[in-house]
Amino acid sequence: MPFQLNRRFGSEELNVIESVLRGWCAKRGVNPTSADGVLAGAVLVSLFQAGNVTVPSLEKAATKHKWLSEFRGWRANREDGARSAEQRT
Repeated sequence: MPFQLNRRFGSEELNVIESVLRGWCAKRGVNPTSADGVLAGAVLVSLFQAGNVTVPSLEKAATKHKWLSEFRGWRANREDGARSAEQRT
């Protein structure tokens, strides 16, 4: 399926995106309505528009997306920074 920029989503399409977003957020402890959750949703919409139109294919595409796959959240980043600071002292 070619990229479709102005595609309208029906309930089935939205259910696919929502399912993957909720799973991604739950795995990382992110609120879907937070800034990180909204950004993840936007990325998933783009991946969906690129042809990943089923839950399995969208999940697979998300694991290949650099930001989605490497996201650890602000807590993990703060903890990593604190550990680095402790190691330097």
